[in-house]
Amino acid sequence: MATPAASEVAPTTTRGWQRLVASCLCAVCMVLGSPDTSWWWLGLVGWVPWLYAIEGLTPKRAFWFGWLTGTITVFWGFIWLTQLLDKFAGFGVAPRLFIHLLFAAFQGLQWAAPAALIVWLRRRTGRDVLLIAPLCWVAGEAVLPHVFPSYLALMWCYEPRWLQLAEIGGVTTIGLAQLSINAGLYVLLRDYFGAAAGRRVINRAALATFLGWLIGTPLYGTIRMAQVDAVIADSPKVKVGVVQGNFGIYEWARGRSKYAILARLQAESARLEAEGAQLLLWGETGYPFSHALPRRGGTDLPDGHPRKVRRHFTAPLIFGVVTSDPRVNPYAWNSAMVLHRDGHLGDPYDKVFPLYFGEYVPLVDPEWYRKMVPAASYINPGDKPGVLEVDGMKFGPLICYEDILPRFARDTAAGGIHAFVNLTNDSWFGKSKEQYQHMGLAVLRTIENRRALLRSVNAGTSVYVDPNGRILHQTEVTDPDIAEDGPLAATGFVAEVPLIDLDYLTPYTRTGELFNGIIVLLIAGLAIRGRGRR
Repeated sequence: MATPAASEVAPTTTRGWQRLVASCLCAVCMVLGSPDTSWWWLGLVGWVPWLYAIEGLTPKRAFWFGWLTGTITVFWGFIWLTQLLDKFAGFGVAPRLFIHLLFAAFQGLQWAAPAALIVWLRRRTGRDVLLIAPLCWVAGEAVLPHVFPSYLALMWCYEPRWLQLAEIGGVTTIGLAQLSINAGLYVLLRDYFGAAAGRRVINRAALATFLGWLIGTPLYGTIRMAQVDAVIADSPKVKVGVVQGNFGIYEWARGRSKYAILARLQAESARLEAEGAQLLLWGETGYPFSHALPRRGGTDLPDGHPRKVRRHFTAPLIFGVVTSDPRVNPYAWNSAMVLHRDGHLGDPYDKVFPLYFGEYVPLVDPEWYRKMVPAASYINPGDKPGVLEVDGMKFGPLICYEDILPRFARDTAAGGIHAFVNLTNDSWFGKSKEQYQHMGLAVLRTIENRRALLRSVNAGTSVYVDPNGRILHQTEVTDPDIAEDGPLAATGFVAEVPLIDLDYLTPYTRTGELFNGIIVLLIAGLAIRGRGRR
């Protein structure tokens, strides 16, 4: 039977209250490292308390300490969910907090399951957390289910040099770097301070791991960013005007307000076109008149019609709209369409992943659910990733939270696009952490696939992110549904976007989940080999 490393003995003497404090400290690091606070450097040390809390325990006890860390992290970091439940369903404080706690407990498995797996593999194989912890964390991020997908690479969304590894294996590659740095630092501290007095030792493998990833990750990033900048410089460009409508949920729902929303979008579009925009982008359901436009083979409404899409500008437009065709299906689609320069409408891209419980309810009768939650809707899911073509340029549409789904965005990029466009409505969450967390997770799509990302978010934050993951334009978050903010004029910016060659594909775009598959196989191999030595 494999013998545990000598350095495993010290953590077993740690008292329960110390592990409890360490678990909570890790949660604090996770939350403060998110984009709204942006203490990104906590990503270099934040998992050290977590490893301290779980090492030396049984898998079952490690699971519970890990689960505590995850539950606190998600409950605090995702507190905006309670605002969603208020606006969306009108729940009182107690039901909102209870539902949020259930959600946090489920999402907390992202810390609990890897914790149990780490100590189980450590006991089974005798290998140190230096190797095991990064592998188990990556496997957890890759395999565990999420209601709202979240990856801790989010902590570095404003630090693109630390994110460039994502082009190799996707967002989980950043998790490998983060946990390798943290595991190296933890083992260094454990072995140095855990040794007997007068016999302080420096674990050379831990030191090499810590410094190698700490120096190598941003060094690789610096080199790759310079190389990609050369690609950007050589690529043709298009100037895109991103329009942020600055309208809220309640305003959009009022029939008398829809004409004012449309007029503000049109006025800002005209202003951005005067600044040089050759293409315009509106947000999710930005065109406020649902079912007013034909799904296929249609044109803009005639001059003089109060619901005409284009007024005072001439540039092509990508916009969000609710479409329907009762002959095909009684329910609607959440769509993105192109209004071409000559006034005809391109075929729609339909959102493939409707928001659970907001736009789609599995396993129940939609009509029953809509009666129970009047603010809910039921949207037909689209069939597959799509491409919106404008004047020979190909854009990959991502609606709402599709821009935080790495595999779906990768499939979109593999279909042949020059850049991503994301149409989002985050107004359900008021002014909260959610807008910045959503944006931070979306940044990774640019590096994974080396395609720029343009995000038009109805009330912010709208951004332009270049193929190196740099946020070059960013708007403020507004909440027009509260008295001090709304109603507001639309805002926006013009971004010069490189049209990356369709044949330029990253390793991740080419291989997809190969990296995650290799990690899972390595863990399986370690477990099997451990059994063989018994």
